[in-house]
Amino acid sequence: MNKRPYRLVESKTIYQGHIIRLVKDRFILNVAKNKLVTRELVVHPGAVVIIPFVNKNKILLLRQFRYAVKGDLWEIPAGTLEPGERTLICAKRELEEETGFKAKNWKLLTRFFPAPGISDELMTLYAAGALSAGHKNLDHDEWIEHSEVTLDQALRMIRSGKIRDGKTIAGILWAKNFPSSRP
Repeated sequence: MNKRPYRLVESKTIYQGHIIRLVKDRFILNVAKNKLVTRELVVHPGAVVIIPFVNKNKILLLRQFRYAVKGDLWEIPAGTLEPGERTLICAKRELEEETGFKAKNWKLLTRFFPAPGISDELMTLYAAGALSAGHKNLDHDEWIEHSEVTLDQALRMIRSGKIRDGKTIAGILWAKNFPSSRP
């Protein structure tokens, strides 16, 4: 039986936003040594990330403005889960909304924590293939354009610093290193 290395003493919501909640937790770490620790944590509903394959070696990348970094980033499609929403349903919705494409083939690749030092957000990575025209439907605050690139071009974009988004780097490296994950 795994015993937790901590005991929660107090959890207080500091901020409740539309998507995230900021909490301040106090807990005893390593009960035997009785160390009181405080952490601020971003509580997030989770998200999906999609690698849209045009063919076995070519993917869609999105370029969009991200206010937090005050500029454009190259990314693969992604989106936040709605309350109670299943990850595959969210992935299908986000792919079509952000790219204007639907996918016939879907493959669950992995789940990962993008920033476990500050957040409990869990991202679910899918590969999507057999793309066909759908309906692009951006949110009022989104500006997105897309480009087709080969996986080798995407790797060069990572090495040169053109791709700086962590989920995108993880997705591209997964697709390149595990060819059987391509739909």
